[in-house]
Amino acid sequence: MPGDIFGRIAVIGGLILIGALLRRAQILRTEHASLLNILVMNLTLPATVFLAVLSLRNVRRNWLELLRVPLVAYLVVLLCGLLAYFLSRWLRLERRRAGVFILLAMLGSTAFLGYPMKDALYRPGGEDPLPAACSSCSEPKEDCLAYREKHPQECALYDEANATAVFYSELGTLIPLLTVAVVVASRYGEGERFTWRNLLAVLKSGPFVAFLLGLLFYTEEIPGVLTGILGVLSQVTVPLIMLSLGITVRWGDFFGRQARAILAVNALKLLLSPLLAFLFCLLLGLSGQMRNVTILMSALPSLMLSLSYANQYRLDIEFASNALFASFFLSAVTLPVLVSLFPHGTSEAVQGALGLAPSISLFFPR
Repeated sequence: MPGDIFGRIAVIGGLILIGALLRRAQILRTEHASLLNILVMNLTLPATVFLAVLSLRNVRRNWLELLRVPLVAYLVVLLCGLLAYFLSRWLRLERRRAGVFILLAMLGSTAFLGYPMKDALYRPGGEDPLPAACSSCSEPKEDCLAYREKHPQECALYDEANATAVFYSELGTLIPLLTVAVVVASRYGEGERFTWRNLLAVLKSGPFVAFLLGLLFYTEEIPGVLTGILGVLSQVTVPLIMLSLGITVRWGDFFGRQARAILAVNALKLLLSPLLAFLFCLLLGLSGQMRNVTILMSALPSLMLSLSYANQYRLDIEFASNALFASFFLSAVTLPVLVSLFPHGTSEAVQGALGLAPSISLFFPR
């Protein structure tokens, strides 16, 4: 498990480093970040959103039961957003930086890091792993169904974890990203004052239009060529954002004038957010893998798309880059510790590697 986390962090760090080197070689300049952002917000992100909506068709569990998962996400987003607002005022952050501060505290990278971590924890492995072609044990494929008959318990755990991750990411994160985040970003953007026109920005944004199109074609069969094109565009989103981060990040600010704000926003996102999720899971009666995955998704580092929003709405791009960079690397410490608290057997290797007492899992009883 640590290898999965550190591997993802290494990929992120490598892309950021490439962006920084391209800036140093003057192949890319800071102002090019806005061009990369245009591609993300109007091309690659809409493709990602459209496919994300369609992915909900693969969930074969009780939707009413699963709706408690995005409810936890909304409550966490609301409380972290409010706390970030008051904390930004206490820190006396200027307007554009305060907007980024709130965005980073509210939303996490649930798709880029959440899905791989869910697979690392719960995907059936060992000597007889789930076939690579199966995204879940419930897929109507011969290999998937045959595996489910052989390993019913492991598949039940994995399907519950998979459904929870999809509902948290595609409902719990995506909807606030396309609505609340747009309102916050437009409210705090340079020279902006809040009006009801800020709400119209939600309806006009490319990602929200893609969300509506996804709902419109939810029950339709999409041609394979089209989904293939959208899939390729979607895969470009993360590299473009990381390159943009690399050409805008300012290394000296980590221990300078931005240090307090960077540490504060990451304390909210990496420490307080999973604690709130744990409490809301208790209140709403979530247990087992559904509870563990919900807490895991809430503890992920800040959403990379916050950088694109900062570009789009003229927020503090430099602070967004620096805080995001810190968030991903601090999460390399916080996530393994959090996972070690889970009682599921796949986390035992993490407990041993970190030297943490297994008894600490009493916070997460079965």
